[in-house]
Amino acid sequence: MTTALMRGINLTVGTLFIFLSLSIPVQAQEKPEVKYAQVGDVKLAYYLKGQGDPMLLIMGYAATMSAWDPALLGELSKNNQLIIFDNRGAGLSTDTKENYTTIPQMADDAAGLVKALGFKKVNVFSWSMGARIGQQLVIRHPELVNKVILCAPNPGGKYQIAIDKKVGEELNNPSLSPMENFELLFPISPEGKAAAKVVYGRFMVAKAAGTIPDDFVISKEAKERQVRARITLWNADNQNYQDLKKIKVPVLVADGREDIIDNPKNSVVIANQIPFAWLAFYEGGHAFLFQSYKKLSETVNVFLQKD
Repeated sequence: MTTALMRGINLTVGTLFIFLSLSIPVQAQEKPEVKYAQVGDVKLAYYLKGQGDPMLLIMGYAATMSAWDPALLGELSKNNQLIIFDNRGAGLSTDTKENYTTIPQMADDAAGLVKALGFKKVNVFSWSMGARIGQQLVIRHPELVNKVILCAPNPGGKYQIAIDKKVGEELNNPSLSPMENFELLFPISPEGKAAAKVVYGRFMVAKAAGTIPDDFVISKEAKERQVRARITLWNADNQNYQDLKKIKVPVLVADGREDIIDNPKNSVVIANQIPFAWLAFYEGGHAFLFQSYKKLSETVNVFLQKD
């Protein structure tokens, strides 16, 4: 993946992948088997991991299915069969010549993947732009969803707390090194920088071991389409927030206390709009689900087991 991934409105974990060509000798572990499903006019790349009830993982902006923290996947896969996939145009998934990429469209893609794989219902675990897709998935296809986890979500339209302009400019600063960019997913503190290095190390080990797919590239065109979908169109969408109150399945909304990319207040807005939603905050920033993966996984287990 090239340093072009650092350009865009917001930062994603895609920026760390230029480091992952390093070779580290590690013991052989489980290797992912990437497959493809025809969903409408695109082919979605995916792989399965773990045992238990099916859980669909929806990734965020400019990142691929390889961008999930291996430690988080290890915890979630203990009790769930994870369905890990690339959004249209990202990584190994195809796209159309025409630009059909919107948040609702990607939600329809996710629903189509669930159907193509023969699952009646799934739990949904989503992050960042993926949590916008997750909202639309349960709104548009409630019959396919058991429970939903929304990590660092955004309600859209006039109801969102927008990213601070200064922060946005800093995240888009091309002079920042990739590691400095990656660190901005974490609290800007000595503890946050230390956590970033620990998580980064886990990615390097997994890449070298082959326990995550060799799936790091997302084209400039796909990123531009996602920017339009998640910013231009999402900022104009006031209906998503209104529809949240119609959600009838259990929802867990989670965020990092020091998230500077999607303000944690957005999680409060969403949780207040969804009937009986759970709301939890954790140590960390936008990548709190990596930094606090054990505590989040414990909450997710309790949430999924609750009647």
